[in-house]
Amino acid sequence: MSHMCRLLGILGSVECWKEILHEFQELSEKGKILRLPNILPGHLDGWGVAALKSDNSGMELTGKFLGNAMTAPEYDSIVHSFAFQPRVLLYHLRKASPKIRVSLPNSQPFLSSSWAFIHNGTVYNAENLTQSKQYQITSDNSDSEFFFHYLLTDLIEEKNTDSKVRKLIKNLTRIDVQYSALNSIMSNGQELYAVRCAAEHQDYYSLFYYKSKLGVTICSEKLDLGGIKDSSWSEIPNHSILSIIGTPPQIKLTGF
Repeated sequence: MSHMCRLLGILGSVECWKEILHEFQELSEKGKILRLPNILPGHLDGWGVAALKSDNSGMELTGKFLGNAMTAPEYDSIVHSFAFQPRVLLYHLRKASPKIRVSLPNSQPFLSSSWAFIHNGTVYNAENLTQSKQYQITSDNSDSEFFFHYLLTDLIEEKNTDSKVRKLIKNLTRIDVQYSALNSIMSNGQELYAVRCAAEHQDYYSLFYYKSKLGVTICSEKLDLGGIKDSSWSEIPNHSILSIIGTPPQIKLTGF
C-alpha cells in the first residue's frame, strides 16, 4: 500500500485553529504532489480526523471518509462539531499511488492503544516489520498501519518523553525494508511526536512547524494564514523527531 499524503497535527491552544483546518482542507486539491509520470494533482483518495477524547483519556477517531475533503460536507460539520478546540488534533489527506486500492479502511488516522497515527510515504514489505500480535490490522493491509504497530510495540512500554524518543530513533534507524519516507505524526493526547525521515523527494516529503505561545502546529506544507508569516514556519530537518509535551507545550528537536 502506497501513500503520498498531507499531514496536519496540532497540540495545545492555537488561536486560529479553525482557519488552520480550513487552509489544510484546501491542500486536498492544491497540495504539492510528486512530479512523476501518471501522478495527477490532488490528495483526493480519502481523509480523516482524530482528536483527544473529552475525558482526556487518549485519542479517538472523529471520522474517516473517502473522496475529496474539499467538497465533503462532513469536513465543515466536524470542524463545527467541536465546542472548543481539542488539545490534540490530527488530520490526514490521502493520495493513493497508481494501482493501489482506494478504500475506507485505508484512510487515516489509524488508532491503537489510545494512540493515533498518520503517515506520508511508502514502506515496502511493511508486513515484515516486527510488531506485537496484540495489535489488530484494521486496514486493507496498509503499510502505514504495519509501520504504526512496529513503532508502537516498543514505544508503549516507555514512561517518559526522552525514553520514547530514544526508542523511536532506535526503531527508525534499524528498519530493514525499503521506504520512500517515514514522515509521520503520532499522539496519545498528552504528547505528540513528529518524524521526518525521507529517503527520496525531500521537497515533497517535508514537515514544518509553527510554535505560538500556547500551541504548536505541524504540517506537510507551510499554511498561508493571517498573522502567520511564511518565515514563522520552521522546517523539521530530515532524519529528526520533533517531540512536544506540556502546557504550555515544550518542544524538542532530536536528530538521528
